[in-house]
Amino acid sequence: MRRILSLSYNTQSRLISPVCDFLPVREELICRCASFIMKCLNSCNSVVHSVSHNGIYGMRMHSTIGANVQFCCNYYGMSPNDIPYASKRLASTVFWNSVIAPDLDKINLIKELLSAKFHKGQISLFCESEVDFMIWFLCTS
Repeated sequence: MRRILSLSYNTQSRLISPVCDFLPVREELICRCASFIMKCLNSCNSVVHSVSHNGIYGMRMHSTIGANVQFCCNYYGMSPNDIPYASKRLASTVFWNSVIAPDLDKINLIKELLSAKFHKGQISLFCESEVDFMIWFLCTS
């Protein structure tokens, strides 16, 4: 994403995903893990269903799937019974609630400057080199 947006190689990684309107990799993986767990629990295959159910509710910390459920639940602050509610919307809400106000302002400003840089918006007060410098400064400070 850094190359696509022509950002500096030392752009802070915590800014890249939000600038692109993506979830960070960790949140995306946790969300996919929760989705996989739900597919296992709702499986029509009786072996898959019973093994996943036993691993989650019976022997949580002795099975891989149970440990993943525990990790997801701890991350989202919910109980294993609430795992069906783990969704992309929840992951997005948890992530955006964790972004501090100065970073949120910085993210919004970078988005506006990138929009002007790629001619999807206008900032008539600054030339292209000034916009590039502001993006570089915001991304690296």
